Amino acid sequence: MKLHIVFDDKGEILAAAQVVSGARIRARPIPDKHAGHRAADVYVPAEYHHYDLAGICQRLRVDVGAAFPELKARD
Repeated sequence: MKLHIVFDDKGEILAAAQVVSGARIRARPIPDKHAGHRAADVYVPAEYHHYDLAGICQRLRVDVGAAFPELKARD
């Protein structure tokens, strides 16, 4: 599962949308760059695929220290 996410400098997910290839409508959240928000497309670890979008956002955060943004469990 792939998500388009908007996150802050601490890695908190502020908004998310599932990326579905071939979808007719491609709605994506937009970051507020003035507030320091960033956006990225990331893959959800397999052990979280059974959660809905809200559950994923509550249980994961972005590893902002990685070379590329990636999701990991909250500390």
